[in-house]
Amino acid sequence: MAHLNGSHQPPIVPLFEHFFAALDWGQTQLGAREGWPPELSQMVRFMMADNSPCILFWGDTHLIIYNEAAVPLLGDRHPTTMGKVAQQCFPRLWEVFGKTLTQQRQYGVTLQGESLMILIERQGFLEETYFDWKLIPILGPDGEVKGSYGMPTDLTQSIISQRQMDCTRKLTDLTIQATDLKELWINTLAGLTNDSKDIGIALIYTLDEIVPADSASKANIRCSLETTIGLGAEQALARPKIQLDGNTNGFAPAMLSALETDSMLVLEADDILNDGFFNPVAWVMHEVPPRQFVVIPLISEGMAFAFLVVAISPYRRYGPLYEEFFELVKNILETQISRVRLSKEVERQDQLVKEATLDYQRSELKFLRFAERSIAGLAIVDVDCNLLFANEAWHKFFGTTPADANDLAWVNSVFLEDKPLLHNWREKVLNAKKGGTLQLRSKLPFSQDQMQSEYRTAICAIYPDLNESGEMESVMLLIMDISEVKWIEQQLLEYTKRLEESEDSFRNYAEHCPLGICRTDRDGYILYGNDAWHAHYNFVPGQVPNESQPWLPYIHDDDVQLKRDFFRKLQTHPGPETCEFRLKQETFTIHEGGRTHTNDVYVLATGFSTMRKDGSLAYIDFWVTNISAQKMAAKILSDKMEEAIRLKNQQERFIDMISHEIRNPLSAVLQCAEEVVEAMKTSRAAIESLKRETATADALAPIDKKVGKELDGALDAANTIIYCVQHQKQIVDDVLTLSKLDSDLLVVSPSRVELIGLVRSSLKIFELELKATNITLSIVEDDSLVNLSAEWVMLDPKRFLQIIINLVTNAIKFTKKSKERRITIKASAHEQRPASGLLGGVEYVPPRYRSKEPTTTSFDSETDINCKPDSRSDVFLSFSVTDTGLGLTESQRALLFNRFAQASPKTHIEYGGSGLGLFISRQITEMLDGQIGVTSKPGVGSTFAFYFRAQRATNPPHSTPSADPAIRLSSSLGLVAEEKYRQPTVELKPNNTSPEPLTPPIPRPPNTPLSLLVVEDNLVNQRVLCKQLRHRGYLVHSANHGREALDAMFAGTTSEEGRNPGAWFDVILCDIEMPIMNGIEFTREVRRLESAGELTGHVPILGVTANVRSTQVSGALEAGMDGVTTKPYRINELIEHMDRICPTTQTGSPS
Repeated sequence: MAHLNGSHQPPIVPLFEHFFAALDWGQTQLGAREGWPPELSQMVRFMMADNSPCILFWGDTHLIIYNEAAVPLLGDRHPTTMGKVAQQCFPRLWEVFGKTLTQQRQYGVTLQGESLMILIERQGFLEETYFDWKLIPILGPDGEVKGSYGMPTDLTQSIISQRQMDCTRKLTDLTIQATDLKELWINTLAGLTNDSKDIGIALIYTLDEIVPADSASKANIRCSLETTIGLGAEQALARPKIQLDGNTNGFAPAMLSALETDSMLVLEADDILNDGFFNPVAWVMHEVPPRQFVVIPLISEGMAFAFLVVAISPYRRYGPLYEEFFELVKNILETQISRVRLSKEVERQDQLVKEATLDYQRSELKFLRFAERSIAGLAIVDVDCNLLFANEAWHKFFGTTPADANDLAWVNSVFLEDKPLLHNWREKVLNAKKGGTLQLRSKLPFSQDQMQSEYRTAICAIYPDLNESGEMESVMLLIMDISEVKWIEQQLLEYTKRLEESEDSFRNYAEHCPLGICRTDRDGYILYGNDAWHAHYNFVPGQVPNESQPWLPYIHDDDVQLKRDFFRKLQTHPGPETCEFRLKQETFTIHEGGRTHTNDVYVLATGFSTMRKDGSLAYIDFWVTNISAQKMAAKILSDKMEEAIRLKNQQERFIDMISHEIRNPLSAVLQCAEEVVEAMKTSRAAIESLKRETATADALAPIDKKVGKELDGALDAANTIIYCVQHQKQIVDDVLTLSKLDSDLLVVSPSRVELIGLVRSSLKIFELELKATNITLSIVEDDSLVNLSAEWVMLDPKRFLQIIINLVTNAIKFTKKSKERRITIKASAHEQRPASGLLGGVEYVPPRYRSKEPTTTSFDSETDINCKPDSRSDVFLSFSVTDTGLGLTESQRALLFNRFAQASPKTHIEYGGSGLGLFISRQITEMLDGQIGVTSKPGVGSTFAFYFRAQRATNPPHSTPSADPAIRLSSSLGLVAEEKYRQPTVELKPNNTSPEPLTPPIPRPPNTPLSLLVVEDNLVNQRVLCKQLRHRGYLVHSANHGREALDAMFAGTTSEEGRNPGAWFDVILCDIEMPIMNGIEFTREVRRLESAGELTGHVPILGVTANVRSTQVSGALEAGMDGVTTKPYRINELIEHMDRICPTTQTGSPS
């Protein structure tokens, strides 16, 4: 047992700076101070100069450095903690604090915490402490976190003081409620449980006999245990009885000493443990047993009543905080002991007074006490309303004071409009001598929180006060201030009025709303429906069937379940939900353009559910809209769109049919004309050969003159036929191009070309015509082509040459009758889009077409790898075609570039043409992101110019500056690749319909003619083509359709010939549009038979068709054809194409 004074201080180290400097830092992980990083040295100097506690955690292992102010916080860990690893020094804290340091090292942000409880070892035991803390990251030059600068603030005193103060408040609140000592002891321990951290165990022993405290040593004192907290049932500490005198065990000596000195005594737990008084294991409040007990004697007015024995926290030693706390507890309990005893005595005295007091005095006392305590205003006035008595509530209502008691001040405070009412009641009470109630207002304004009023309102009760003879002596008035209720009532009236107005407005809106509005309960019974809603179902207002979901019988049978599900969903979800349904036996009809359209009646319903606070469904609101008109509009629009698509498809099929039917005979005409030309040339050569023989020269002279003239005329006629075929083919191509433009199906496919070489090659087709009309055509290459590296570019040569050939064709057409016959083509390159007027004064036609995707570039071959365009490779190419023709007037220029438009009606008669060439050129130019225009003067000539966007391309590795173009124009106006730039043929095999040949082709003996199978349903074309091919040395067989072709492939196979199925024909020339089995079906069947092994190897199939749309050509290739040649074609072009796809020869025709 000992008195403890003050908090424990750690060992004092003289001159902390000397200690810090003398520490052998070389033995720590930080190393000698001379090798410390600059930022560490700087932070240490800063920390040492700070008079607040600071702790520095340095490095990956968080080495500890602290200043002198932090020594009391470290307790017994100073000075051994200096320079050590934090985890080793604070193992209890490390699980949490280590994560905090790791988090700061990871994110580099300042971290802080409040009121952190830490158990610090001081004087050999763990002490409860509280800190606010902040960790600031220390960053190195590289931005990495090198350490953490900790700043703890000790809050232990304030936190413990606050919880002890809270405990005493609670103790006061509980003990003041006790009416006797037994209840006081129970409430005492109940109050002490609010500070379980400071008081782990508490016991109250009461003296069996109250004795004076100063004579305790002489008395025979015996104590009994009243109640305990914090003890297990098996604790020996809770002795039910303790004899104080002559007892040297347990608490008895301390109790007796404390009683004699009227002071608190501290008892060490070891003393009780040695006496076997308590088991340290049976502990409720803390993990470890207590170390100290405090014995507090409770003495009131010199008399000893009880002892309070408490075990304090094992993590705090008894000191000033505990001493002050327990002194306050002692004073509170002793005061309450006196109060309880005094209250008992007061009650007894009051009872005697009440019994001895007269009934009148007792009644008067009760009235006065009631009046003063009452929240109602109470007053007594004489017959003239002079105030005789009034309580505080009365004065508060009227705004008067007790000094106004003898006048009529309270009457003057009555609201002016209520004074007549008060006078009438006064007269009534005086005359009838009966009481009553009224509402009375005072002039005093009412103000409470947000409630404001210019007057106060009260309920006033008036009662006469009569003497024994029945005469009126005074009048009693009672008032209850109802200003707050009146204000709420007024607000409620205003709110009710506004609600009624709002409801009327909503009802008026709902009744006149064109939308159907309906409300049902949770089961679907109608609560409300406006006129529009009734009209939807043909209900009569007020006569809606009293059943759940009465609309169901009026809904289309196919939509009833949908409507049920819609309602069921709203029964569980607030929505909104929507449902579209049809009404039964009702139709919606409109008349448009002489046609009648009929459809079902469609209704759109939207539902919202309102839930109660308990989650149950209150009601469901529906908004119902007739959407039949929208549905009808959508139906009509859909029908019209389908009709438009049908008409468009019919138009395309019609154009395809016309194109097919035109091209088919054109092919025979072209080939027959070629045959005539060849015959004429052969005949001429034969005559020339005979003339060289002297024997017959003279005899043949007259014949040569006449026959030669006929041959020349026939040759010219045949060439004219060929020209006409080409011209007609161009018109058909223009119509197809126009169809593609209208359908937005024209695709731009750029490839690498040598620009000027392509132009020169394409213009070779005009050599004969230019020579015949004596027109000089020149090409001017601007230096900008070289300066901007635009000799090789990526563009679509077919679309580009379509424009060039159209312009040159027009120039030749209108120049061949001029005196000066000259056409000049100028090519230039530009970095920016050339402005209007820059190209020879040409004004561009305003753009009217923009393709969704102006270019579709495909880079499949290896030579294109370095040619993929980007924005930096863009270049604008311009071409102008200037002629010395007739020229155009302004009105004539205005008609150009329109569909089927020519300069004048005479143009077609005199020069021919369809009026599509310039229109198509305009559309293609705009697809290529460019523009086209014209400038012209009558009698001088015209200049047509256009520009477009392209991309620069690198020269092919095998090209030279003078190389020919990679693409040339065939004599039938088709584009073909030059052999030296031609890529290997890639076969299209979608879905494995045309696999690789299962066996290599059978070697053909030298000089063996190719065997061909011509599959063509047009007998004229079939006969002409077979004849042309046989003239060139081929073995030709024919079939009228695909089924005959399959039969021919198997019928011509004999074992004697040593040929396997499928190897009989070297190449198959197959038309596509044929009866019985068309070319696509035939090709697929051949490829299937090859895959199944019924046909050996891979038979090349070349499509020969008048179907020229890209989709039709690609469909043929996807079916398994090796290539497609479109009609009309020249026989030499067909033979070149056969050579490319035939795997058995590379030498062309056998002739």
